[in-house]
Amino acid sequence: MKLDTKKGADLVSGALHKATDISKAVAGNVQTGAKELADKTKNDAYLRKLKKYNPLFPDKYNGASFDRPNLITIVDDAVRRDIDVCEGAIGWLETKNDIEILYLYDTAVATSGLKFVPTAACDETYYVDNFDHQRYIRIDQLFNKAHEEKLAELQHIAASLGAKRCSIEIQESDKESQNSKKKFSMKSGVKVEGIAASSGGSTEQSISSKTSSARDGAVVSTFEGSTDPQMPTLKWFQHDDTIRRLIDSRLSDSNPIKTHHLKLEGSASATMSQKTASSIDGAVSKINSKKSSSMETQAKKENTSKLVFTVEF
Repeated sequence: MKLDTKKGADLVSGALHKATDISKAVAGNVQTGAKELADKTKNDAYLRKLKKYNPLFPDKYNGASFDRPNLITIVDDAVRRDIDVCEGAIGWLETKNDIEILYLYDTAVATSGLKFVPTAACDETYYVDNFDHQRYIRIDQLFNKAHEEKLAELQHIAASLGAKRCSIEIQESDKESQNSKKKFSMKSGVKVEGIAASSGGSTEQSISSKTSSARDGAVVSTFEGSTDPQMPTLKWFQHDDTIRRLIDSRLSDSNPIKTHHLKLEGSASATMSQKTASSIDGAVSKINSKKSSSMETQAKKENTSKLVFTVEF
């Protein structure tokens, strides 16, 4: 039998080349798989950080679908400067006490398109203006600003309707109640005023106390008067029926009103609901444990206040 040694050598060489190619392919696939796994792991870690820090970028902030939160806290941009997922952000979004908060970097205030009253300052919290959503008011001044605006609006109403004189009386009261229990040790036969006699041992007495203070004041304005009344611009009182009736009566051609006395309930032009105020208090305490807010107390006070408005034409 004759053997074709050349053909056999070629077969062996081909098999070796094929095995080498397969080995290279396997090694390549292993390297590719390892790289894809590393990339996926890296990407998953990045997404977890993105979810954790929830940065807000300019394109989202300026997007038509972005619903800007009512509560904004100004923060130093340095707090997250070294976090890779926050690079290029203008702040971040977070929810505390069921209220969404925008933490806005101080460096982004100028380009935010927002106005902060009295001014934007780090570590201060602001709430959106009821009538101008580009304007945010620092929460410790929110109710005072609203009160000033209401007084100014009533004066504007009087002047626009041609009044000669108007007065605005402010009636606001604070009431606090305290209930406490005190425990006394009593000897047999000893009488204490207000406590029933006992044969000894200890007894408890419930003690309640109330304190009240009223803040009253009046604002009086005088004008030249006019027989050509104009429709005033309304904000706080645009839905108040008593103010609307006054305006309609004064603008009426037949028998226009000469004097009017109104009592405006604070609840009818509330700055915010007591529930919202309470939620803001809770959120502020979580933002900064060293800061406290009295929004709910002020909302309750506003709700029970009255403005007595008298106009003479």
